[in-house]
Amino acid sequence: MKGLLIFIAFSSAAFATNYHGCALAPDGLNGWVVSLDTALILHTTDGGVTWTPQQVPPDTIGRKLWDVTCYDGMKAWTTGLHELHTAEILHTADGGSHWHRQYAGFSKYGTRIEFSNEYYGLSVGGNGALARTTDGGNYWEQVFTDWFQAEYYGVSIVNQWDSWICAGWPDSIETGQGYIVRTYDGGITWDTLNGYRAPGYEDFFDIHMFNVFEGIVVGGYDGTYEPIIWKTTDGGATWNPITPPAGAYYLRAVDFVEQEGWAVGKSGTIIHTTNAGNTWTIQTSPADSTLFDVDFRNHLHGLACGYNYILLTTDGGQNWQHVGVEEHDTGVPTGIALTASPNPFSKLTNVNFSIEHGAERIELRIYDATGRLVKDLHHAMLHAPCAMQVLWDGTDERGRFVPQGVYFIRLQAPDIVRTIKTILLR
Repeated sequence: MKGLLIFIAFSSAAFATNYHGCALAPDGLNGWVVSLDTALILHTTDGGVTWTPQQVPPDTIGRKLWDVTCYDGMKAWTTGLHELHTAEILHTADGGSHWHRQYAGFSKYGTRIEFSNEYYGLSVGGNGALARTTDGGNYWEQVFTDWFQAEYYGVSIVNQWDSWICAGWPDSIETGQGYIVRTYDGGITWDTLNGYRAPGYEDFFDIHMFNVFEGIVVGGYDGTYEPIIWKTTDGGATWNPITPPAGAYYLRAVDFVEQEGWAVGKSGTIIHTTNAGNTWTIQTSPADSTLFDVDFRNHLHGLACGYNYILLTTDGGQNWQHVGVEEHDTGVPTGIALTASPNPFSKLTNVNFSIEHGAERIELRIYDATGRLVKDLHHAMLHAPCAMQVLWDGTDERGRFVPQGVYFIRLQAPDIVRTIKTILLR
């Protein structure tokens, strides 16, 4: 059964979407963005100018996606939260036309996922746990570190043997939540004995290692929202603070192309370095909320994403453009029709639908802008061709009037789906 409830990024905060992970393929055309609010996967084929939703497994709606990575324009992986509070990984091998679950089962969620090639990958998460694969995700091995309380958020793979991960705990007032730890054996064991644990309110959210000696970790201080940029030149034995630029806040992600890098974070922060992180400058950002991820294909072309924002640059960050999401049906519309009139409406809207082929079991449901099911309007076994009308009076399953705003009406039958937007005005 195919289909996806479609959500649009509105300028109003009431209908904002928390885009939490982004990735650009080496071809510079294909890319993905995922949402933490719900299992929304957006895809671009023009380098990030336009974005359309992709179909996900039918029972994925309502789960959360934290991050996405890709090997090329065809192979990509997401990591996130299963409804049973365990990590879940989705994978596509055909550019996102089909997404399939890969069993992870570690921790309470997956926060970051990286692949060094099409076979070797790491996904980190909470409770001091992570997962590793050497076959493209057909099998994920659960790995537990000695720092079982660590909430891992960042991962950097240098080669098949050497990788680093880092941890923090956003919005926590506890000390000692910042961790940096290394593996020498491909992620089977992690050297916490020689790892780093911050004594205070330092949180580390992402890490990039240039080689086995030199690297950058970024994060921030809980409470003050000051940014952290630390650098190592001895493989993580010691970390030395780098002065952040004025106007920068709490950092959530970092990415490098050779010696040039970008880091993003709270209040739309975007900072830039051209010398492997030794010095940084602020870049002008159109975002006013937290940016959670950044990914560059080359020195000019990159993406950043965050709460209600997908940003695109084609000049190395001198200019960042806020790009939008098109309303788009991901199912096959042929043979199925769905309309609502009047639209917008204040009291009643007539939901008209028709199916032209086959005996179909259909579902007609209303969702709000966060992906929550508001009302189940119709279940039936119909013999095509048929046409029906159902009235919606702006109430939920308990007969309570829902707030004004944007809602989505989805008609779903086996292997086909149609979704439209309606606006309720009070």
